[in-house]
Amino acid sequence: MVDIKIENIVGTTQIAESLNLDKLSEILPDSKYDPEEVPTLIIHFEKPKTVVMLFSNGKVVFTGPKNMDDAHRIIDLISEKLNLVGVKAHEKPNLQIQNIVASASIKKNLDLRSIASSIGNVEYDPERFPGLIYKTDDQNTVILIFDSGKIIGNGTKLEEISTAIDGTTNLLSSLGVL
Repeated sequence: MVDIKIENIVGTTQIAESLNLDKLSEILPDSKYDPEEVPTLIIHFEKPKTVVMLFSNGKVVFTGPKNMDDAHRIIDLISEKLNLVGVKAHEKPNLQIQNIVASASIKKNLDLRSIASSIGNVEYDPERFPGLIYKTDDQNTVILIFDSGKIIGNGTKLEEISTAIDGTTNLLSSLGVL
């Protein structure tokens, strides 16, 4: 079993029925709004380090938190910010996790070509991508294995990602790689 670290959480919520992004961009000094470039109002938070995108339909997308408490905290911070400028935010917005990226390291260099030929459900084309893409039995999780020994798990539930990373390290161990 290896130590698993969350690198990023992407989440969404419906914060209000609609948002006037033009007006918000004028009264929120820390926001960026260029509708010709991207039709969202962008706000950067330092603690927790997060980028938030507000859409005119009231939806919010954020990326950056490294734990679920910070993901919930971002929703609270957005609600507070909107309420302070007179926009009625939903009282208890429903947070939906869209993606979690987690990493682990086995602290050993790997021969990806050898691993790719030993197991199924992999894609390995080092000319296109430097890692081995391992598709686990769990269709919701994809594992990336790099020759440095770094393992990246990508999915929607941390428990599934942790299980997939542990399963991958067990598989590598069974191949005699670890």
